[in-house]
Amino acid sequence: MCYGFEGRPVRRLTPIPSSKLRYRVAKTQAINSISELRAVELLSRVPLFKSLSTDDKGVFARVRGLFHLVREGTLFIEQGEPEYSIYIIMSGQARVYKDDILVGEVGPGQFVGEVAFVTREERTASVLATSDLIVMRITADTFRRLPIYARELVKDKMIEGLQQRVEQLNLDLVKHKLSLAKRNEREASEASGQEATDNNNHKE
Repeated sequence: MCYGFEGRPVRRLTPIPSSKLRYRVAKTQAINSISELRAVELLSRVPLFKSLSTDDKGVFARVRGLFHLVREGTLFIEQGEPEYSIYIIMSGQARVYKDDILVGEVGPGQFVGEVAFVTREERTASVLATSDLIVMRITADTFRRLPIYARELVKDKMIEGLQQRVEQLNLDLVKHKLSLAKRNEREASEASGQEATDNNNHKE
């Protein structure tokens, strides 16, 4: 996933309040009534789409079912789930959890879900809306219906996100190896000290 955050554990996932569980069933709601003007306005606020002309933004705006509403408290991506859409946050904030550990936050212009979209594998993390969101939900079918230049824009951003993810995984792997080496060194030192103590006791 492309989170745009430091991929480090922060705290445990807190349960979603029972009053908000009703939002989990539908997850997202397509905004079919959004006006082209409103859609262009949303696109203009997001850095990813700012460089597009008004006409180009209009192409996105006219794709039916592209924009979705996600209610606050919705876990709209669930780790382990076989669902392969990409979500681009247009407005609002969300938190990303890996194995119930909060690993970051995402906001307007950031992607979530591109790993599953590319690999067609189960979701590798969960994403919880911490406010009402407007997202651009891109399925494989929606992606095919986008103009070529729009597909290239999204594809380039996905590649960038995947590169960042690989770099973060490599960094985490190096940190893990260093931590493991230090632990082994400490355990070896403790074992050596204990052996020396045992030998001294035996001599006495």
